[in-house]
Amino acid sequence: MLIRTLIPASLTFLFATSAMAAADVRVTIPAPAAAHVYDATEYDIVVANIGNKSANGVVLTVDLPATHTSPQVYVMGALSGIDPRCVRVGTTLSCNLGAIARNNSTTVSFDIALPQADEVLSIDVAATSTSAENGLANNAASNTPTLLNYAIALAGGEAASIEHCTGTDLTSFYECTLFPSSISGFDADLLAGGVISIPAEPDYGGAWSQTPVGALQTDPRFLSMEITYAGDAVAEFEGWGSAENPDCFEGITTFPGSSYVAPYRVCV
Repeated sequence: MLIRTLIPASLTFLFATSAMAAADVRVTIPAPAAAHVYDATEYDIVVANIGNKSANGVVLTVDLPATHTSPQVYVMGALSGIDPRCVRVGTTLSCNLGAIARNNSTTVSFDIALPQADEVLSIDVAATSTSAENGLANNAASNTPTLLNYAIALAGGEAASIEHCTGTDLTSFYECTLFPSSISGFDADLLAGGVISIPAEPDYGGAWSQTPVGALQTDPRFLSMEITYAGDAVAEFEGWGSAENPDCFEGITTFPGSSYVAPYRVCV
């Protein structure tokens, strides 16, 4: 004989609700306003528990942009105003947030001044909890900052002071500044007609332009230079306005046939 047990609808709902009761940690990074390179920008990372149970042992990890220096790696930019719940280890912030009650949130803040770099600088965050969660898809987020460059229109006839360091895989002059003894430089004249003169080395010369490759008009935020020796190209630079007073461009110089690069700062 088959015996069927009927469960009242109210109890079925109760059992279903209990089965789904869990924490649900969600991480978001409200995008800050666009800022010029090297300007400190505040990041406010929101860690919320949108579940129906408390989230215990919540830890937020913030992976910051990293330099390509060797053997030690540094944060790519100046870091300040770090939330006291966070500890920096290398290029990572580890923030112990404790318990977050259901339908509650907390905000973790820090400031970072990002440099001009020849790569995309991304801030990646993720949170974990010792409590069971309904899902983990919303536990991580990332933001690619919008960085602005200074407009520095050149008329021709400007004297330029050029600083640089050399390495492999470097993407920013900021990396040079971490090792001041590695910086060297020379002077050049950016003459009318897009001509470069290097008075101390008359065999060197070249051409400069403020028209990006493929563009139909000049962009005062941009500067390119081709440096030649006895008429042959030996170095090629592309940079963007990174500072005012003095007016400076920063970017990367490559050398035909070489794997080395030289981050340049060109100030006029």
